Amino acid sequence: MMVMDELENKQWYRELKGKVDDEILLYQDKRGYLWDKVHSQHLRYFTNNSCGYPFTSHLALGLVVMSNHNLNARTIYQSVRDVSNGLKALFQELKLASIHDFDADIYLSDYLRGETLPSHSAGQRSRFFKLYKAWVRKVHKWSSTKLTTEQQEMFAPFLLPQTTLDSRDFNVGKLAVEATKSKRKSETDAISKEFIKIRAEGGFRLNQVRRLRQKYLEAVAVVKANNYPLPFDFAYLENEKREEISKELFSFRLWDRASFVLHHSEHYGEATIKNAKARKFTYSEENNEYFVEFLKVEMVDNRTGEPLEETEGFWFLPILEHQLTGNWFQSLSEEQINEKLKILEMYGYRESNSKGVSVPFPTTNGIISQGAFIYRSQKYADGILMNVEGLYITALFGATALDIFTSSGARLGEVAQIYLGKGCLDQPIITDPKTNTTKTSYTFRAIPKGRDEPAVFYVTKDTFDLITEIAFYLRDVHYEGSIPEVEFNYRNKIEGITRPEQPYLFQFHGKQFEHKAFSSILNFICFGLIYETQDKKLVKLKPHLLRHGFATHAVQAEELPIDVVAMILNQKDLEITGYYSQPTQSQVANVVTDFHTTMTTQIDMMKEVLRQPEEIQALFERQRKISGPFSKTVGGTCVTNKICPIKFACVGCGTKIPEPEQKHELLDYLDWAEQTKVFYEEKGFNLEVMKIKKTIHDAKVELKEIALIEEYRRDKENEPRLIIKKP
Repeated sequence: MMVMDELENKQWYRELKGKVDDEILLYQDKRGYLWDKVHSQHLRYFTNNSCGYPFTSHLALGLVVMSNHNLNARTIYQSVRDVSNGLKALFQELKLASIHDFDADIYLSDYLRGETLPSHSAGQRSRFFKLYKAWVRKVHKWSSTKLTTEQQEMFAPFLLPQTTLDSRDFNVGKLAVEATKSKRKSETDAISKEFIKIRAEGGFRLNQVRRLRQKYLEAVAVVKANNYPLPFDFAYLENEKREEISKELFSFRLWDRASFVLHHSEHYGEATIKNAKARKFTYSEENNEYFVEFLKVEMVDNRTGEPLEETEGFWFLPILEHQLTGNWFQSLSEEQINEKLKILEMYGYRESNSKGVSVPFPTTNGIISQGAFIYRSQKYADGILMNVEGLYITALFGATALDIFTSSGARLGEVAQIYLGKGCLDQPIITDPKTNTTKTSYTFRAIPKGRDEPAVFYVTKDTFDLITEIAFYLRDVHYEGSIPEVEFNYRNKIEGITRPEQPYLFQFHGKQFEHKAFSSILNFICFGLIYETQDKKLVKLKPHLLRHGFATHAVQAEELPIDVVAMILNQKDLEITGYYSQPTQSQVANVVTDFHTTMTTQIDMMKEVLRQPEEIQALFERQRKISGPFSKTVGGTCVTNKICPIKFACVGCGTKIPEPEQKHELLDYLDWAEQTKVFYEEKGFNLEVMKIKKTIHDAKVELKEIALIEEYRRDKENEPRLIIKKP
């Protein structure tokens, strides 16, 4: 009786009783029940996804064996997930009713050749086969070395069949690697041309939501100060003081819960209307919340100030209009689900041949959540209902994450480690000994993948400004006091990664972001940024793709040496950095075009570039003595702490930060270059003409980068005027 009481107190027993054979469920060794070592996350996955199949008990045995071998939590999770999914697909396709019908060599051979489940990619086939084979090998080894003969006979019926096949005989592994690399470079090609614009777009979008929030708060203050009744109409004019940009009039209606119910009373029951009138329960003052109804955006004539036509407005409107946040598919009909899946497919958040339901905007940690009241009430509104505070903090988190990914090339697991305080964020001031001028560097420290000690990652001043904005919001608005130290939550449950409790930057409602929350904020800030591969497949912006984009842009566009990029990315293996930074097809096409143009010249180019080893050594020594970090140069600041990577050709160098305050230097430099080009053309110096054309191109690129920085700063300072439509 006492034993049964003990078992009933164990979660794994309550959840798996009757689903897994008792021989496996109740087995103990000298340390106790094997199931006590199974991670709660793995137990939950197994219970929800692997029960009720002919191989359930066989998988259960493998799960407890691996859990008691102290393997990496992520390894176990991926194994149980992929082996379970693979067996389910095979048994369904082959119509197998029993594990005894599963002839491993025959069926896995057909699977590896693509004859069974041909829709599976080479990567899927290779991954399943390797995990299945490793899974079976571990369980069989455990049985033969840890069990008595009698116990081996007892567990023999629950051993998955072994296979003698070798994946190398099917070439599937090589095909999988090549397919993965090809897909990654194809996607990188799609974004590399727009890498700087992607980085800037996050800032512009955040500015747009900042202005929405500011005018919303002003409207709430006006209503409270004057005791105006709700609803309350207000508007604001974007770019009112900027003549060169079209003006847009944004129109809204301010509500609270009670006013919305009372003005749409035909849709609510008597009890709800009564509570709204009395301001009780969810409609009480302490539970009250303001929200806005977005009505329209109109282009305004710059001369007359009159509206001309309606325009698109906010980039995120389709997400709210079609209610795509959270587990949107719940309580919907199949037809309604398919309609929304088509919308997600249109924006690149679902592949056309995908069978599952896509959830690109999960509300994990409360991020992007519009609240149950707004979600249920949307169908009664004329416009689109918005929880402005939720949109603002989601956009702020998203723009900050995008900024960090595109400025540092860091992995998501490294960005997740950023916390507010000493030991992570730093602004070291460095003095240039030649000029005695000082510059500030902006860095954060995190432990890179596969390492034990923190490394330095470089970002920009704008990044630190965004981090500061998050810190103030969390402290003053969200927590109304101080930012708590929270448990490191990112991949902790699945991968077993542990870090000390800290006031982590990416946290909300007292919890650090999980992987889904990071996905949500990045998908939100990048929604509608459509990029296509050369075979017309839509590309979804993800942290690892941005890392590839960063490396490719640094090496191919900015011409940074691979070893320098490897240090920036904190990669030990230069071959991996070389793969990350390989030129894309578009870049190769551009280079070949330039090369063919060069071939038409009659100059012996080798005589122009060949130098003796002594000359190269002298150049090395001279650069070693005079190069240094944070030196002032034409149009910006040099930040390399290595020997100059491009022989002091500072214009166009990727180790220089363009400074808007030094724009005039670049303009003077460009004017000189244009005049020099004319001189060389008149003299017939074709090689020098090509060189100076490259210089002119680089100068113009830097001027474009400075223009983006200037536009972002102007846009950030844009303060629209609140237009009140008095009741």
